[in-house]
Amino acid sequence: MNTSSEHNDIFDICIIGAGMAGATIAAYLAPRGIKIALIDREYTEKRRIVGELLQPGAVQTLQKMGLEHLLEGFDSQPIYGYALFNSDKHFSISYNADDSTDYHGVGLHNGRFLQKIREDVLKNKTVTQIHGTVSELIEDTDGVVTGVKYREKHTREYKTVNAKLTITSDGFFSNFRKDLSNNVKTVTSFFIGLVLKDCELPFPNHGHVFLSAPTPFICYPISSTETRLLIDFPGKKAPKKDDIQEHILTKVAPFLPAEFKECFANAMAENDFKVMPNHYMPAKPVLRKGAVLLGDALNMRHPLTGGGLTAVFNDVYLLSTHLLAMPDFNDPKLIHEKLELYYSDRYHANTNINIMANALYGVMSNDLLKQGVFEYLSKGGNKSGGPITLLAGLNRNPTQLIKHFFSVALLCISNLSGKNKMNLSNVFRIMRDAFCIIKPLAVNELRPSSFYKKNTQH
Repeated sequence: MNTSSEHNDIFDICIIGAGMAGATIAAYLAPRGIKIALIDREYTEKRRIVGELLQPGAVQTLQKMGLEHLLEGFDSQPIYGYALFNSDKHFSISYNADDSTDYHGVGLHNGRFLQKIREDVLKNKTVTQIHGTVSELIEDTDGVVTGVKYREKHTREYKTVNAKLTITSDGFFSNFRKDLSNNVKTVTSFFIGLVLKDCELPFPNHGHVFLSAPTPFICYPISSTETRLLIDFPGKKAPKKDDIQEHILTKVAPFLPAEFKECFANAMAENDFKVMPNHYMPAKPVLRKGAVLLGDALNMRHPLTGGGLTAVFNDVYLLSTHLLAMPDFNDPKLIHEKLELYYSDRYHANTNINIMANALYGVMSNDLLKQGVFEYLSKGGNKSGGPITLLAGLNRNPTQLIKHFFSVALLCISNLSGKNKMNLSNVFRIMRDAFCIIKPLAVNELRPSSFYKKNTQH
């Protein structure tokens, strides 16, 4: 690792943001001799409440990149499936339908994991670590991005980095999204996060989803002694402190299993809540010569399904694969062609993840549909095995996702029609709600023509 304050050389890649996407692509590319400038204003451990569950698809992608060792050494926990709770009923679904497969996810502290990746990155002599805040993208007279201008953290001086490719991976509050995309970000809800200590889970090493409460909430182990509890707070306005207490005590506490009562009471007494917005942002990048978007700066979905890191690592792997296919970084036209291929390929790779995350949140926020999904999954066989492979990021076929989605809706309709002829209004409500949930997601995620648009100005 280099830490020189002068950057007269031209780097192969300048990475804006040493978060999960930026650090991971640096960890993959740096050992292959690619000269990288990595810029972030802060390299201390971050405290986050999402990005703490890796689905099996994310683990598989790390294995493809030879980075699975980064999941070890900080008390991360294997996750073997999910348990669903609805009133007094519950059941579990394994990622593995039989003994022929060995898929698993991982629960962990996001901050510890990120620090592990950064440590791995900074061992490489081809990486120059820069503490600073990027203020603008630098362009030549033809509009090609040739690097960045940043403010150095300690001296407060403005400096420049020149690079043949600039990767913008500065997260969901990206400062450069507007320069590289037509993306529109919306808040779908908020997550209230707290940690339950020494909690004995009903199903060890599983994610737990609770559907009987007025609002969905989930939990999963993030260390051998800690369980992350995430509680949904609907709406586009962040809850105030008093709202948080009332929401948890009235809409969550009464629906917790007995095993949770003591550790939940202890967590409430600590009053250590963290709130974060849940975003949906379909990817609509603008192709710019010399620059590309990566990770949450490009695309976001509701974190309920834990698909965020699956999508991020997909992006890292796909972009890296295209870049590594080049002999070097000296052909701007070839780099641009590889960026276009990356944007096209990631559309196919991440469609299911994006649709499922937001569709499942819509279903679990709907009283009639969430009862249907619980009953549908409880039937086992392909009715549970199919959806769990989609959730795990192991099945990328959108046709299968749409099929299971409408099968849930049809099950709800069948149940209502069979019980009472007067349920006709609810039947129409289910049809309407299912259509309203899936249509905008399909429009945003299934149409290649709306996925990216060439920048005609450059």
